Amino acid sequence: MPKPTDSAARRLKAWRNAAALLVACTCLYEPAIAFAQSTQATPVLKRRTDSRVATALQQNQAEVEAEATGVDPAAANPTDPTTLTTQSIAPPVNAGDAITDEPDEASAPYEQQLNPYEPTIDGGDVDPTAATNLTPGIRLGTMVLRPTISQTLNTEKQKSSGSSDRRNYMTTGIRGTLNSDWSRHSLTVTGDGAWERNFGSDKSGEEPRALINADLQLDLAKDTTVNITGGYNFNREDTDDPNALNNASVQSGVHEFTGGVAVARDLGRIRGLAAIELQRNVYSAAKALDGSSIDLSARDRTGGDIRVRAGYELSPALIPFLEVSSGLTRYDDKFDDTGYERSSKSYSAKLGTELDLGEKLRGELALGYLRKSYDDQRLGSINAFSVDGDLSWSPQRGTDVSLGLRTTIEDFAGGSQGGWISHRLTAGLTHQLRNNLVARLTGQVTRRNFPSGDTRDVTEYFTSAGLTWSLNRYLGLTSDISYQTTPAYDTGTWRIGAGIAFKR
Repeated sequence: MPKPTDSAARRLKAWRNAAALLVACTCLYEPAIAFAQSTQATPVLKRRTDSRVATALQQNQAEVEAEATGVDPAAANPTDPTTLTTQSIAPPVNAGDAITDEPDEASAPYEQQLNPYEPTIDGGDVDPTAATNLTPGIRLGTMVLRPTISQTLNTEKQKSSGSSDRRNYMTTGIRGTLNSDWSRHSLTVTGDGAWERNFGSDKSGEEPRALINADLQLDLAKDTTVNITGGYNFNREDTDDPNALNNASVQSGVHEFTGGVAVARDLGRIRGLAAIELQRNVYSAAKALDGSSIDLSARDRTGGDIRVRAGYELSPALIPFLEVSSGLTRYDDKFDDTGYERSSKSYSAKLGTELDLGEKLRGELALGYLRKSYDDQRLGSINAFSVDGDLSWSPQRGTDVSLGLRTTIEDFAGGSQGGWISHRLTAGLTHQLRNNLVARLTGQVTRRNFPSGDTRDVTEYFTSAGLTWSLNRYLGLTSDISYQTTPAYDTGTWRIGAGIAFKR
């Protein structure tokens, strides 16, 4: 064998040193990896990583560990802790998926995992409370209209002072919402109307109604919002109302126009609100028993109210507040048909608190004091303690309970009495029996107190129950039953109806 030259000897010596260094690094690699894993936490992925990259990283790490330990990862025994590799511990990654820091299905509520929703017939969202379960609506530029048309057949039985009367009628209802789809600011318009038509030539008892409200919310600056509202409401005066006419076959129709501007501002923990509200009431002519018209334009009036509220945030869930307001009411005619001036001034103050415990409980409750004084000195001022509030409670998924309290001072249409105090309590229960079956139960108690003592106090009761069966997102069946009674007047009314509703 020939003796190597000096250059060849140097190259051979370099290769031997490189091989020795490689063997030393290989021997130290596994202890270094174990020490690093014991002293450092696994980093959290903050950005999306392509699945192919993640799979390649896992395979590359497995190959490096196999070279260091001499163990084939494919033949590793998962039950043996000494042969566990990263590939055997990590969950499999499907092609086309991405590793993110977003929650997966395992993070869903435990109750929902045990009792998942069944999909609807038309393939709608499996969760009826989700926003995506709404009908797609009709796109109108940057607005979305979701209308509902209903048709019901009804029967009504009225009892008054021992006598009874029955009517069968059909009701056509239209309601809907119009919502904006803007990046800033928002506009919401809601409407609800119904038209009744009796079977036969007798038109008495028909009670059409219409309601539309609009709310434009403007985000002017940080923590400052402005709400501009407007609305229209039409209903026929109830026969049990103290101002109803005894000698009328058809009571007056009341047109109510409303508008207002409210500015809300947050200053640290202080919550401020200032609002101006306007209201216009117009009364249509009633119809007497002989068919003649009874003019009621003397009751037309316009009112305005200024309201200021200041609250302090003890916590995001509890905000006590103080609210004061002052109002003015002016009748078109200075004197009514009985010769009294019914224009008035009103004042109120109340102390309460706002509650916000998330979806479980939210609303507000307040105690206060009301006062109304009339321009005519012969009409005494009316003073009353008030209880006002609105609470919404959801004890469990699919069950919602609402409670409302309101105290107001109402005006007489004429006579020597100025008005009366009205206390109203409303309650509602909505329960989802099944994914597409919802039950409703409502109740209302109205107490009228007459300060003069010439008229006895009256309590009115109302209760109703109903079911809504949604065949799909666009079609549903409804049924309702209700009863209203005023024991002081010996009156009672039963109503039963069923129908169908189309949604878009």
